[in-house]
Amino acid sequence: MRHFFTGPWIKGDLLQAWLEKHGIAAILEPAEPDGTVGPTPTGGAVADEIEDLDRTVRVLVSEADFPRAHALFFTEREGEL
Repeated sequence: MRHFFTGPWIKGDLLQAWLEKHGIAAILEPAEPDGTVGPTPTGGAVADEIEDLDRTVRVLVSEADFPRAHALFFTEREGEL
């Protein structure tokens, strides 16, 4: 698995759902090594408390899907800069 994004859980969960709609499996995992929440498999999860929405997570995609995920997420926006 290859690192694709790091940010708040709420954004990571939305990104995971967006990638899945394009046929790319993604996994969420805590960004902090001492995180109490384990990796979230494809399909997302619901946060237990409001504070969970701000916890930092990493989004991982497979090595094979990384170029396509990068192209879908970043390429279209390069012209906007």
